[in-house]
Amino acid sequence: MNSESLTLVATYRRTIQASLERIWENVRDWEHLPWLHRYSFSSIRLLDQTPGSWKAQIIMPPANAPREAVIELQLDPAHLRYWSRTLAGLGAGGEILTCLKPLDEQTTNIIVEFRVPGINAKQAEALGAAYLRLYARLWDEDERMMRRRQELIDTQRIGVEPRVLRKVKSYE
Repeated sequence: MNSESLTLVATYRRTIQASLERIWENVRDWEHLPWLHRYSFSSIRLLDQTPGSWKAQIIMPPANAPREAVIELQLDPAHLRYWSRTLAGLGAGGEILTCLKPLDEQTTNIIVEFRVPGINAKQAEALGAAYLRLYARLWDEDERMMRRRQELIDTQRIGVEPRVLRKVKSYE
């Protein structure tokens, strides 16, 4: 995607009480979206998956007027970043870049940049504020899940390795 044609509408910064390992698990786990983030995702259907990416069709609430999109997530672990791009549907052409910086074994700084195509300054401000509210909630939910998983690993109540996911075509 040509980021030069996109407008930066907001930047979200936060310190997450989770290790890089837990964050990468979370990013790869497309299945958790409608389960953990049910206020933002109604369902997800996997379209493609590789070791460094996944693509899925998502349905977003409300149930009486659902909105659809096709998103692609690409990981760049060597550079501690990943992209989420909207390929079709609501928000098509938009891109979200997340950069990770480990502070210690259980703490990671994140910087999330939101870019969208064809938007004026007034729209950019409103959309940027909406992205910041959404991502604060999504990261609150993810952070609680990652901290709980780490607690269970630390107390040896679950294994270190995440469960092996069978290749499922949809989660609804």
